[in-house]
Amino acid sequence: MAEILTVLSAVLPVFLITFLGYQFRRINWLTRDADDSLMKVAMNVLLPCLAFSKISGNEAIRQPENVWLPPVIGFFCIAIGMAIGWMVRRYATGETGPKARTYAITIGVFNFGFVPIPLSESLFGENAVAVLFVFNVGTLLAMWSLGVMLLHGDLSTAWKKALNAPFLSVVFALIVNATGLNVHIPEVVVTSIEMLGMCAIPMSILLMGAMMKDYFAQCEFRSAFRVCWTSILLRMGLLPVLMIVTAKWLPCSTELRQVILIQASMPAAMFPILISRMYGGSPVIATQVAIATTVISLATIPLWLHLGAAFLGLQFSDSTSFPL
Repeated sequence: MAEILTVLSAVLPVFLITFLGYQFRRINWLTRDADDSLMKVAMNVLLPCLAFSKISGNEAIRQPENVWLPPVIGFFCIAIGMAIGWMVRRYATGETGPKARTYAITIGVFNFGFVPIPLSESLFGENAVAVLFVFNVGTLLAMWSLGVMLLHGDLSTAWKKALNAPFLSVVFALIVNATGLNVHIPEVVVTSIEMLGMCAIPMSILLMGAMMKDYFAQCEFRSAFRVCWTSILLRMGLLPVLMIVTAKWLPCSTELRQVILIQASMPAAMFPILISRMYGGSPVIATQVAIATTVISLATIPLWLHLGAAFLGLQFSDSTSFPL
């Protein structure tokens, strides 16, 4: 029971902040006009600062297996998810066109940023967060290469999207960490970066909640029952089992096992909605899958984290407590 409460104490704040974002959009405190500017600040400034502050000077990232293996695992986790979605796409959508291709991509791309970052820090500590950022190098490459290839086939512009500020900040932080240059950075700069990084997750989760309000209005879920239940079965059922079993089998570090467990429990991401709009897919299908899995994840995330931690022999951080 104590472990369930520990997991809930980490999961519930994320959903509560998401709900606040949803309500802020509903009462027009967080307007659509503000979305682009706030997202640019979050993606190009706040998240890179968070990544740099967690990676530079981190002893766990000085282990070679925590540098090269996480991106490889991240890439193949996305690729396998897309492959499974591709096999089920016709049954789920009733066609093989843009809707089916979007379905396959959305099944493969789990929420790899806004939700798992605070969960990783709350449940496992800063080392897990640092490895998560390195892991996400592979997820970003898979999303912008395989995802765009399945939708459109135009990789020339997709690779430019993959080389974005969060990706480059991780690479830069890895170089700083490996060379020990972090000790030469003035304390005032380090503190400023840390303060900016602390703003990244709350702002991003509020934005996610606000955008979910818009997506709900665009979707007719009664006509997409098969899309929803198959996506829940695959993204929140089959794929977590495969990822957790892989984490058990792989000769990897404890931090990487922690990251794989967190990512295995995640719902479908919102990013495929953007990709489908840019490359001729179906934003409605991506929205239906993302929202259906996100809603059900309120129940499944604590379940998978509890069962997965027991199966992998992982311990949650002692600092995580449930406010009774």
